[in-house]
Amino acid sequence: MIKKGTYTRAFEACGEFFAETGQMPTIEAIKPIIGVNSPSIISSAIKDWKMALSTTVRDGDGIDPGVPKALLDAAAAVWGKALEEAKLVIKDKQDGLQAQQTALAAKETALTDETSRVQQLVSVTEQRFGEEISYLKKEMNRLASEATAAKAEAGGFRARATALEKDNAVLAEEIRQEKEKFQRLEIQYDREHAWALKRIEEEKDSHRQKTQHEMNRLQSETARSKQAAEMAQAKMEQLSKQVNECRNVTSQLESNLAREMLRVAELTLDKANLQSELNTKNEKIRSLLAKKTKTST
Repeated sequence: MIKKGTYTRAFEACGEFFAETGQMPTIEAIKPIIGVNSPSIISSAIKDWKMALSTTVRDGDGIDPGVPKALLDAAAAVWGKALEEAKLVIKDKQDGLQAQQTALAAKETALTDETSRVQQLVSVTEQRFGEEISYLKKEMNRLASEATAAKAEAGGFRARATALEKDNAVLAEEIRQEKEKFQRLEIQYDREHAWALKRIEEEKDSHRQKTQHEMNRLQSETARSKQAAEMAQAKMEQLSKQVNECRNVTSQLESNLAREMLRVAELTLDKANLQSELNTKNEKIRSLLAKKTKTST
């Protein structure tokens, strides 16, 4: 027994399902009938079955007169739906073609405008090139005239070049003589420079010796100055001690002087008091003498 493929089984199941239920087959309805889960194959089988059914209904071939009316109505409905879908597809294609024609017309208009613009540009370019050609012809004539004049000047330049070559020969000889003179001067300069360098070295040695002698003298004087400074420092310290002693003596004398002045002040005060008492006594004596004189009289 030959085993049927999934597609064949799905195709046959579509007819059986339609005959039993009067409904259009679907993938979900066919899968449990054939026991295979292959949506792509089942979808292809359903599509082919619908096309076969549509062809059968349209041609009227192979329809059994005993087919139920419901089946014929369903087939007619399928055929009508197929026609509607075909009309929609045709309409979509017509709309697409119309849109393409509109786009082509717009492109044609744009190309026409672009052609006009290019033609105008070509015309302007040709006119400009014509003007440039005329200008270039004039320039060529002018350059030809200038070339003729340049040739005439070239003859004069050649004559002057010959004279310049002679002058250059004279200058070359003078330059050679100057170079020889410069070489002699350079040799003389090298000799004098060597002598000057030697003399500078001698002067440097002499100056170095003098500087060393002067440094030794300054060091000796510095040592003597240091000794003198130390002696002066010692004398300063001695004088400082003497000054301190004098200050102490002066302080003591000032203290004694203050005490003596205080004593003198006290003595002066005592003398004043005694003088006052003496004056009082003299006054009393004069008073007594005066009284005595009056009494005697």
